[in-house]
Amino acid sequence: MANKYCFIGPSLPDALELVTGTGIELLPPVAAGDLGRLDAQAGDLVGIVDGYFHQQGSVRHKEILDLIGRGVQVVGASSMGALRAAELDRFGMRGIGRIYADFRDGRLNADDEVALMHGPEDEGYRPLSEPLVCMRATFAAATERGVCDAGTAERLITVFSRRPFGRRSYGALPEAAAEAGLEPGTVRELQRYCVAHRKDPKRDDALALLEHLHNGASDGPVVRPLPEAVHRTSFLYAWQLAARAAPEGGNPARTSALSLLRACQLFAPDYAVYHRDTTLSLLASHCATQCGEHPSDGATVKIRAIRHGEHHGLYRLPADRERLGFLDQWLTPAETSLALTEQLTTALVRSCRTALRIPWDENALSLLDEEPVLRTAGRLVRRTQDVNDQVHRVRPGLRIDMIPRTRVLELLTLYWDAPLEHLPLAALDRGFPSVDAAVAAARPFYFYTRWNEWAVRTLQASLACARYACN
Repeated sequence: MANKYCFIGPSLPDALELVTGTGIELLPPVAAGDLGRLDAQAGDLVGIVDGYFHQQGSVRHKEILDLIGRGVQVVGASSMGALRAAELDRFGMRGIGRIYADFRDGRLNADDEVALMHGPEDEGYRPLSEPLVCMRATFAAATERGVCDAGTAERLITVFSRRPFGRRSYGALPEAAAEAGLEPGTVRELQRYCVAHRKDPKRDDALALLEHLHNGASDGPVVRPLPEAVHRTSFLYAWQLAARAAPEGGNPARTSALSLLRACQLFAPDYAVYHRDTTLSLLASHCATQCGEHPSDGATVKIRAIRHGEHHGLYRLPADRERLGFLDQWLTPAETSLALTEQLTTALVRSCRTALRIPWDENALSLLDEEPVLRTAGRLVRRTQDVNDQVHRVRPGLRIDMIPRTRVLELLTLYWDAPLEHLPLAALDRGFPSVDAAVAAARPFYFYTRWNEWAVRTLQASLACARYACN
């Protein structure tokens, strides 16, 4: 049976009462990253009515396309849902209602047409302003009833459209009339009418979307589905990773799987060994599936990984060191005296993220399936979060991103036991794309790990990762 979800809020404050017994799970207004955290599968239905765009980042188009590409039906109406449906209906998103149709056909073109100021959820999203689409509908009804003429309504809409959405209300009609060059007395009857006979197309469209979800309806125009899963850009990849929750195991709700992985990358003493072993194993596996190389010839994982690099044009085998001068940029001076096979595998591991497009973070998250690692990393992250909260209470203006880069580099040299000039390669050995990425990952851990080295060293003793590497 298909699951049904709906992101909804101020457009239909009484939605909870209306969906009782329908099987629809209601969620707060959608924001950037929320769809990545949604456990929707092929055949499920996701409705989008309301969404944030001012207080938080808006839901991204690529997040919606990713759901559609995985076989989820995504429907939009009323507010943010109508906007995104008008933009993405040609790619498989379905739009419902009058507001969606007006955006689709160009009768509306400004995003703030559907915006309003409102109170919090626990106050029933109490409206503090009036959406312009509702004012348009109410003025149109007033014109049909002869309360005002079309010219007056149009001039008032023009004035309100120039105002920030939070300053639009029927209470402001006299002020708007004066700004439009109208006599204040001409809008008194209109104001009384609007208060008594308010039109709400946002609510109407939200109700239509809930009806669609309830019925699982497929009537109406058929939109062309995506021929295949949406292209997974680096941005989509990063958003999906950031949205992944930590596995169960005593971790607080605010802990992401990525923060636990970062703790391992930064502070597990043997993480470089784990990263090397799992990367070589992954490359050998790719060589079997993509290049037709199979382990039946008895070649080691290391040799099969090296062959994969040759198949992708990184070098030619048999290897000749004189023709492999590019290895120097991936090796320390001391490593250039290693056996050639070791030089190749070291350079291959460090360069494969860019040269072979290996999505390392996603592959490495399997480490968190190991309960001892999960428990220890979780303890480190929780303590870090607690210290950061204490610092924020004492110094509210001190942000994590204000920690000087040089201080963080000193921290990395301490815990990685690597000289400053070798940190760029040490970062690659731990799965970071660059030393700057490692610095960004380390900043949230700075206060705790810098001033509690003994405690961190104690945790490190049980944060062993290499034993879980696939060989």
